[in-house]
Amino acid sequence: GGPSGKVLVCSVDPPGCVDIDDALHAYELAPGKYEVGVHIADVGHFIKGGTAIDAEAAARGTTVYLVNKRIDMVPKRLGEDLCSLHEKVDRLAFSCIWEVDAEANILSSRYEKTVIRSAGALSYDEAQARLDDTRLDDPLTASLRILNTLAKQLKARRMAAGALVLGSPEVRFVLDSETSDPTDVGIYKHKDANSMVEEFMLLANCSVAAATTAAFPKCAMLRRHPPPLPPRGRRGCTWSRTTL
Repeated sequence: GGPSGKVLVCSVDPPGCVDIDDALHAYELAPGKYEVGVHIADVGHFIKGGTAIDAEAAARGTTVYLVNKRIDMVPKRLGEDLCSLHEKVDRLAFSCIWEVDAEANILSSRYEKTVIRSAGALSYDEAQARLDDTRLDDPLTASLRILNTLAKQLKARRMAAGALVLGSPEVRFVLDSETSDPTDVGIYKHKDANSMVEEFMLLANCSVAAATTAAFPKCAMLRRHPPPLPPRGRRGCTWSRTTL
């Protein structure tokens, strides 16, 4: 859908992902002005408060990813099918849609319940290949390049504002198909496609938080982490001084 069919939604996830919960789109509105959208699977449409599924999902809290399997938060019929934003099928979503300038400054925002139809469920490597292949000029690749260019500006601005980078190298294991014993290990490479998705998920979270606070100032909740503990060595020095 979208104006003149310009909106090409796609998802970018790890290879083999079947529980696709977010997707993106971008296109040029006018020179130096873009529409960008983040679409999140509308799980709440299928899981109503107070039901047994809601209680079990709340108890589990999240899907746990192990080396060779997942422990799902919601039933597979929902997580891998009805709520998963598979390509070329209609799916319900909550969408955060911005109008931004060429420097990724937000000019306007809107939040809508939508029906989307993904044009492609891409892996990070597939998205990266589209970004890198200069021979490609199809609309979906053009959308990814807009997203990537804007994401780099968003990240640069976050870093300049003092954002912390806490990520550590992610280890990937190759398992034997019969015994499930590890046969190889490697480091997962973080590419532009990964960062592109991260930046727009962060932007969506920040935008929705600001809108929620503005609309419900007495109800919006802020999660606060406790202050960091002093380094162990410093605690030891304090203990030594107080006990000598």
